[in-house]
Amino acid sequence: MREKQRILNDKIKASRVQLITDDWENLWDMSINDARIRAKEQSLDLMQMSYDGKMAIVKMLDYWKFLYRQKKQERKNKAAWKAPDMKTLRITYKISEHDLEVKKNQAEKFAKIWHPLKVVLMLRWRENHYASIAHEKIEMFVTMIEEIYKLDWRINKSWNTFSAILKAIK
Repeated sequence: MREKQRILNDKIKASRVQLITDDWENLWDMSINDARIRAKEQSLDLMQMSYDGKMAIVKMLDYWKFLYRQKKQERKNKAAWKAPDMKTLRITYKISEHDLEVKKNQAEKFAKIWHPLKVVLMLRWRENHYASIAHEKIEMFVTMIEEIYKLDWRINKSWNTFSAILKAIK
């Protein structure tokens, strides 16, 4: 991504400028030479913010400090866009009530930090004959956590695996 070119100090072509100081005080209309003198007295730079053909709006600032803050803000924004990881809870069709409560507590911890949740129930060997019980068990677990998670789609069955994808309720 190409960085935006900024017009600084001696490269400002306008003869009249509206000067804004580093503490955001507006000094209105003045010549570019007067603005350069004021900036040099305070050891600051002039940066052109906009130009309408007649007059430019310039800001008096420390340009390197401005760049540093801008890069820092970009890094902060980039970190904020990180998508939360999908968390997976595995249950079995023979799971007890107490173990379901433990899984529910884990789901609550994940919901506090806005992680999407995938609940998986896998049937093995002869357990495949009890698909209806397994479907009821995963439905029961989804209804247990419906205050904190909502079902994103529906409960899917793929071969011997039932899965449900849930999103945290905001």
